[in-house]
Amino acid sequence: MMIQAIKKIMQNKKHRNIAVLCLLCVTVVGFSMWVFLGNNNPVKDENNSDVLVDMNEPQVPLGNIATTISAGDTVVINVYAAEMDDVYGYQFNINFDRDFIEYKKRLYSDIDEILTIFATDKEWYLLVGATMIGDAKGYSGQDVPVCRVEFIALTDFELNPDLTSDHIALSDVNIVKSDLQYLENIDGWTASVTLQ
Repeated sequence: MMIQAIKKIMQNKKHRNIAVLCLLCVTVVGFSMWVFLGNNNPVKDENNSDVLVDMNEPQVPLGNIATTISAGDTVVINVYAAEMDDVYGYQFNINFDRDFIEYKKRLYSDIDEILTIFATDKEWYLLVGATMIGDAKGYSGQDVPVCRVEFIALTDFELNPDLTSDHIALSDVNIVKSDLQYLENIDGWTASVTLQ
């Protein structure tokens, strides 16, 4: 029965992509749980920066509102969804100008039900994804703080009055529902910028 279900999933391109994404997420979670439970330390990269969230570390606050960013400031990009309905996982791109900010390799989920979060630093954007694990109903809510991603300011710059920046943009928001329905280019997700 399980083999038949896998064959059916693999025949559909969208389902196959979802299955690969889920497998990747399960692998990341398994590895991170092994590291966190095995030695109680966060995973480090070559610069001794956190790659995954240390589940023992308290969540950082949303940040301080300011309109002027100075070189060296920790810039927090706060991602919000106007509405989430049965969301099991998501992914989106943070497009940013590398002359202004640099990814600090720290991100936090603001949804307790979706704690498995990861980021891949691409040439022109940061791909952020998160998923639930196991058989669970997806997350639903209105005006949802989704996650926070930390960057370091490389130069001084000004924010727009609505706390957005011409140097930072959210794009390509895709979600997976608990029934494995994959939806692309979801509207209603926004990002604001604060200082830590």
